[in-house]
Amino acid sequence: MPDLNFGRLERTLRFFRWRTALLLFVFGCGLTAFELGVEVSDRPGISDGTLLTQAYYSIGLFVLGGLDLGVPVGGPEGAQDLLWFTYFAAPTITASAVVEGVLRIVRPSGWAIRRMRNHVIIGGCGRLAMQYLRRLREQEPRKPVIMVDMRADAAGLEEARDIYGAHIVVGDVTSDVLLDALRLDHADRLLMLTDDDFVNLDNAAKILQLEPKLAGKLVAHVSDIAFLRVVSETHVADDISIFNTHQIAARHLVETKLLRHFQRTEPLDTVVIAGFGRFGQTVLDELQARALDALDHVILIDVDCERRALVFDEQVGFAPDYRRNVREGDLRDPRTWRDLELGEEPVLIIGCGDDGVNLRTALWLRSRYPKAYVIVRSFRPSAFGAEVSEEASFEVVSVAQLIEQSFPRGWLK
Repeated sequence: MPDLNFGRLERTLRFFRWRTALLLFVFGCGLTAFELGVEVSDRPGISDGTLLTQAYYSIGLFVLGGLDLGVPVGGPEGAQDLLWFTYFAAPTITASAVVEGVLRIVRPSGWAIRRMRNHVIIGGCGRLAMQYLRRLREQEPRKPVIMVDMRADAAGLEEARDIYGAHIVVGDVTSDVLLDALRLDHADRLLMLTDDDFVNLDNAAKILQLEPKLAGKLVAHVSDIAFLRVVSETHVADDISIFNTHQIAARHLVETKLLRHFQRTEPLDTVVIAGFGRFGQTVLDELQARALDALDHVILIDVDCERRALVFDEQVGFAPDYRRNVREGDLRDPRTWRDLELGEEPVLIIGCGDDGVNLRTALWLRSRYPKAYVIVRSFRPSAFGAEVSEEASFEVVSVAQLIEQSFPRGWLK
């Protein structure tokens, strides 16, 4: 991706252009003074020397500032003043370059952040944050980005910095000192995408108090669907965009695939949700909201399924319109699937947290239920998964791809 770092390269070239112009100007002042006949007390004869000799001593002024030449004497008074100016300006340019170089080595991002405007701040460096960064770079390759994470060894930090040109800050994004350093008053947008729902919401609300003009430009991710429902009904949601990645994927799955399948099958359907974590729970919530009249029997399967079903019933609620069966077990264990009454054309949604387990389970179930409609959840698009699914006639849904496609355009500016 050669264009991703173009913005950084352009800023670097602009910086060197004005620095080079200033250096040439000061060098020209010293050379002009010697050409006009100014001599120096400790090295007489420079003004009578060749142009190369005068250029040599003019360059030397950037290192020693005239300490080895002595004071200007002779020649026009204005030319002496020009040489005095060079005596002070040349070493100042050299010293500033050295100091700036040291600061860039010690705190390269901090130096750039202090001058940053119209930038995007991302709290967190997990999978969701990297998805957003990749999508942002497709739309805005030159947009300044600051990524903040507590973990200096976070997996995505090097990729974010080296490939996508983000400025990395290792620290607590909730810290008042750090927030002050992020130049919130000049930021275009701030996204809280850490793995902690409370931190995301609490910090977004805190930032809104610190910088009210960011209202409508704050984004917070909430992974808990029950928590999302509660928060969405509060005034916090008026100024902060709150979203759930699993809800985005589940809604797309139900609207574009399951509803069409239900319309093609006349009897009510048996739906198996294998993997009743956050994704599976969100799928069931969307089914109850959008396809309740198509459900006959819903079977939930997971290692800790009974507890998760109790939590879902308490926080979201099971609709009474369909039969429900909760079974605990490993998706890879044939005993988990023993004696299940699925009929000839069940809908099998395989969505535990392990993409490899999902794919292997789908292949085994396809051989056992050849007429089933099988959907496999995968986080990232997989060439191998796509090829296998085409041969085995089941569908793979990439959560990452759905999320990237669902980012509002307003978040990518």
